Amino acid sequence: MIFEDRGFRYETVVAFIGPADYEGVACAAFTLPRTLRRADDNRLVHFAPDVATSVTFSNSRNAVLDGEIRGFGAEGFELALRDPSKKIEDVLRMGEESTLDLALEDGLLLTASARVAYFGANYVGMKFTERVDQTLLDQYQTWLDTQQRIQAQRDRESLESGRTPGKGASLPGARLWVDRHPTILILTEREEFARHMSEALGRKFGVLSLDYITGMVKPFLKGFPGDDPEWGRVKLIMIHNHLRLASPLELSRQIVEQEKCALPIVIAGTDEDEDLKRNRALSFGAVDYLPVEPFKILSVLRRLDDTLKLFA
Repeated sequence: MIFEDRGFRYETVVAFIGPADYEGVACAAFTLPRTLRRADDNRLVHFAPDVATSVTFSNSRNAVLDGEIRGFGAEGFELALRDPSKKIEDVLRMGEESTLDLALEDGLLLTASARVAYFGANYVGMKFTERVDQTLLDQYQTWLDTQQRIQAQRDRESLESGRTPGKGASLPGARLWVDRHPTILILTEREEFARHMSEALGRKFGVLSLDYITGMVKPFLKGFPGDDPEWGRVKLIMIHNHLRLASPLELSRQIVEQEKCALPIVIAGTDEDEDLKRNRALSFGAVDYLPVEPFKILSVLRRLDDTLKLFA
């Protein structure tokens, strides 16, 4: 199956279930896709807003133009002219540089230079140049991560409810199960897993959980301050093998390399091929692989306690 969503083209494999009825209309029923692959993953864009964002930009001939950004990415964006009767190829050429002024939410004003990287259907892909202020680019990246989380949360609500969610969806927050020191942060999509771990570990450890979607983890912990200025009260991060939109191993790498986290990270999952999974976890920045299925409380408590003492 090939389809488009918010301007992106995807490919996936689904299984035909049979004929069905949807609100009185005959249709064909398919299974939900287990994975999606971007058919146009060479594009710079990772987030496409529901409504294009207005922007003012210039070209090398010092013309000031009105445009709209249809999609944002970590390294650039896709730009179109606001007037659809005009052609973007008439005002920008391949490799040409442009300066734009873009007002984003939360009072962020992005003034940046970008270069034309490719042309699409009356839009251009613009890649940030090396002259962009790094502090401003970091603020933009934080904004982009937040927008991707919100969009993913809205998509999830839409899928689970069968209805289009209203605008203004909020980010899922970290949940405090047990208020105790030291505190373990559990990243999982399964609330029952977080509840079970809090009940089992709560006599010795504090427990926070986060239904992780995408983006940086650190911003979710602002409501739980502690002696660490960046990670608050959290002393250990446990990544459950069941994540909706992320790879536990890649998430571990992200937390270590991109978020510069010095806290110990453990990957939690089944006891099948434990040694192989531990070696993979270590190669992605985690310090251990912890079997929790089947759950052996004394073994889990001892391993967590030893890890925390090692990093104290």
